[in-house]
Amino acid sequence: MLETPPEARPMTTDSDMTISVFASASRLSLKALRLYDELGLLPPERVDPDSGYRYYRARQLPQARLIGLLRQLGLSLADVRAVLDAPAAQQPDLVWNHWTRAETRHVQQRELARYVLRSLKGDPSMTQHFDVQQRFVPAQQVVTVSRRLRVDELPGFIKQQLLALTRQVTQAGAAVLGAPFVVFHGQVNDDNDGPVEVCVPYSGPLKPVGGLTLREEPAHHEAYVTLTRAQFDFPGILEAYDATCAYAAAHGQGGPLSPREVYPHDWDRLDDTDPVGDVAWPFVPQPG
Repeated sequence: MLETPPEARPMTTDSDMTISVFASASRLSLKALRLYDELGLLPPERVDPDSGYRYYRARQLPQARLIGLLRQLGLSLADVRAVLDAPAAQQPDLVWNHWTRAETRHVQQRELARYVLRSLKGDPSMTQHFDVQQRFVPAQQVVTVSRRLRVDELPGFIKQQLLALTRQVTQAGAAVLGAPFVVFHGQVNDDNDGPVEVCVPYSGPLKPVGGLTLREEPAHHEAYVTLTRAQFDFPGILEAYDATCAYAAAHGQGGPLSPREVYPHDWDRLDDTDPVGDVAWPFVPQPG
């Protein structure tokens, strides 16, 4: 005699729902329900010890539907867990923060698509609106920290290390001498992780403790453009890199040093329209 499938069996109590019935009521697939059970996001009310069949209850439907909606919003399973584990009063803020980040990423992707299209078309206006200049930078002693990291880690790493390096310089009795800068020895994107080197020029006694590196930054010429705080946003800043690179190529040739961003001002005290720093491209000028 063939066994009756559990989904076709009558409920053992009025509140029991088989996984198939619960899937239909919650509009979640059987595969999703099994996954959410394994991850502890939505375990069944009980599991039959003999057959292993999962049984749910109607009071679990609101959470099941919430999980489904959060996944449709693009939340990762880890973010879904964070929302579910949070107090009820904090859950709306978590969802709103996720959506705000998603909107920011969408805007960045849209602007990046425009940048790529303009690049493919060879649009000369991409770099012509920048006032690119050049300067000579004398050799300077710098304390640095380098790291390979992802795009989302970059802003926090730069801000944290600039503060930490400045504090260590002053606590050691040395003096910050010049504007801090960040050297990009490689691209930072979904496929590349730098490395990125945060540098603070200094003078006076200092020891390479706690993972710090002390080195001399060679004297060099560099093409640079000064940007407002808003212009530093990705992907708009890519055009500034293009402009300085094009200037360097037109007035000399590439050297051993990597492009960098120079931060002479305190960003937290400035508005989006205020000049806050430079994108700079080191190069070797043409003789004469």
